[in-house]
Amino acid sequence: MLIAEARVLDLRVAVLDPDPEAPCASLADRFWCGGLDDPSAIARLVDECAVTTWEIEHINVDAVAGRVERGAVVRPDPNVLRIVQDKAAQRRRFSEAGLPGPRWCEFSPEGDAHLQEALLIAFGLPAVQKLRRGGYDGRGVTTLRAADTPRLPGPSILEELVEIEYELAVLVARALDGSTVCYDPVQMRFDPVRNICTHVIAAPSELSPVAPEIAREARRIAEAAVTALDGVGIFGVELFVEKGSPGRVLLNEVAPRPHNSGHYTIDACATSQFAQHLRAVLGLPLGSPEIFCPAVMVNLLGEGKPGPVAVDGLDRALSLPGVTVHLYGKRRSAPGRKMGHLTAIGATVAEALDRADRAAGCIQIHGAPSPEGGHRG
Repeated sequence: MLIAEARVLDLRVAVLDPDPEAPCASLADRFWCGGLDDPSAIARLVDECAVTTWEIEHINVDAVAGRVERGAVVRPDPNVLRIVQDKAAQRRRFSEAGLPGPRWCEFSPEGDAHLQEALLIAFGLPAVQKLRRGGYDGRGVTTLRAADTPRLPGPSILEELVEIEYELAVLVARALDGSTVCYDPVQMRFDPVRNICTHVIAAPSELSPVAPEIAREARRIAEAAVTALDGVGIFGVELFVEKGSPGRVLLNEVAPRPHNSGHYTIDACATSQFAQHLRAVLGLPLGSPEIFCPAVMVNLLGEGKPGPVAVDGLDRALSLPGVTVHLYGKRRSAPGRKMGHLTAIGATVAEALDRADRAAGCIQIHGAPSPEGGHRG
């Protein structure tokens, strides 16, 4: 999706990906298959490009920083990546900036069991354990409801278990001069079992389900968080609204890249998050974040058995008004894997949500028994 926007600006694109069958392999001008932790592969990519950016955080940050020291241009800066790769470093930076978030502390589940149980009891249970590194899409997170609850292995943080009314995301774009533009907050809905985002609900402020005072506070926190990171590019800022009247808005975490919560911007906004990211990292003027109408994005996840991709029901989904389907071109499906998304627009949030749910109900993506895969009506 970033490459598609780069084509609009007549940019040449080089990509490094560990998967030789990555969707971008056939789209990029130059493609290298290599590990994101491989210093030589990173050097080859960065040295080829006038400007380098990333779409995933799990990168060898020391290798990237080494190329920057030699004069390469990487945006956001590797120091931003170093902070967001470590949930403790992220929490520490935002605490220092005075931003509201859940009560937290560092936690190592290994070592003396009695000491760890005492720490848990002193912190207060139930609590949420998050691995400091490597977690995403619900992985690396567990809820500890008692001192003897099985824990995730590895350095972690503990956070108080917040009773959440709903979750929000705010896209913030920050330019080289420090100026920002902020998209309207969106509501996110999650699969309660897999903890994967299923729906993103977006609308102009006058039609939004997010209360105006909550939206103002969410934008304030999101812009302050991105400024605290001193980043350049598009950032997806995730927040909680705590149950209560009035509900507190708490900062969860920040992704320094185009974010799943912002895919609706392709079909519903003046400037998509991908175009906005390119504008920011290339030093171009930031675009308008205006949303034209209510929109609902639904993630399309793999179902059934893993295998070569088969898509059923695409024609039925596309027969519905206001629906656009984006399939990512991944070669293999797996249960819970993000294979694409759809966006439905409407005159109201209710209409967009109804169209999105009906369209998503038409589509099934699964592993095909034959190696060919493909689309079936």
